[in-house]
Amino acid sequence: MTATSQDYVAESASVATGPATASRIKLHPFPVGWYRIASSEDVKAGELVSMRWFGEDLICWRSADGGEPRVFDAYCAHMGANIGRGGFVQGDTVVCPFHHWKYDCAGKNVEIPYRDKPQRGARQKVWTAIERNGQILVWNAPDGSEPDWTPPQLPEATDPEFVSIVSEKIWTVRTHVQEVFENTVDVSHFQFVHGVAGFGSVELVEDGPMFRATASVSMETSRGKVDGAVESELWGLGLDIVRQVGIGRARSIFSVTPIDDEQVVATHTFFVPGDADGPSRYGKAFMREFSRQIEQDIPIWETKLYRAKPRLATGENAILDFRRWATQFYAADDE
Repeated sequence: MTATSQDYVAESASVATGPATASRIKLHPFPVGWYRIASSEDVKAGELVSMRWFGEDLICWRSADGGEPRVFDAYCAHMGANIGRGGFVQGDTVVCPFHHWKYDCAGKNVEIPYRDKPQRGARQKVWTAIERNGQILVWNAPDGSEPDWTPPQLPEATDPEFVSIVSEKIWTVRTHVQEVFENTVDVSHFQFVHGVAGFGSVELVEDGPMFRATASVSMETSRGKVDGAVESELWGLGLDIVRQVGIGRARSIFSVTPIDDEQVVATHTFFVPGDADGPSRYGKAFMREFSRQIEQDIPIWETKLYRAKPRLATGENAILDFRRWATQFYAADDE
């Protein structure tokens, strides 16, 4: 059983501490895009889960027949009760615990138990949500815009030769989503932070909300040193599809979602070769290595400054390319 979204803040601890995130990183904390808020199995038919993302209290729920996940603001449009604290699902409606007002899947009040008709002006804010690759994603857009792209469905997510596993550790980190994903183009840190045998060039591909960085690295394996690469395919600033090139067949969706303007939650969802008995030996090694690297990065993320004009070494222009691409997820006055 994976941890629910409500458990993230309570059960995950930062590895290091430092100055407040907002004082170190002068970027809007909530860039536009798709973000993971839960695993699909976290929200079962007829269940309601309370959570906090983007500085907002939210609820995620499914109708009793197991329909699509719905994400609402938590506070009832009637008198402001937090539906996530005692509310429940009844059929295809969610019910406020205070006066038992019912809201349908579109957020409209459809029943007041002590009146003959609903309050037509009472509506819950509905967040655009989708299910993809065993995850529940929401579209966050401070400017109110609707999504014009969606992240891809991975073939491994439905391939019987693969098993899907959410990382045992879910990290709460005092940093910004852009700082985390900037590591994908900072190839030299692979050697000095993560201990890879060596690093080379990084190749970039951009296509709208997608940014793919393929970094050449030498990796130590049970067969000795292997020349390969790490491919990171970003979809906005919330999702990174990662794989090792030249070693084996496995992928991870590394998701980073802001809780508020101080902390983000980082989660790996692994798709590795395996069967009913679990992941293969290679799959286990893949999961261990990717989790190990996150824990090595956290103390740096939690204490570093964001340099708007970094003094880069020769060959590090990919960092500037990444930052230019990332500007599309901010309003003009947020960058």
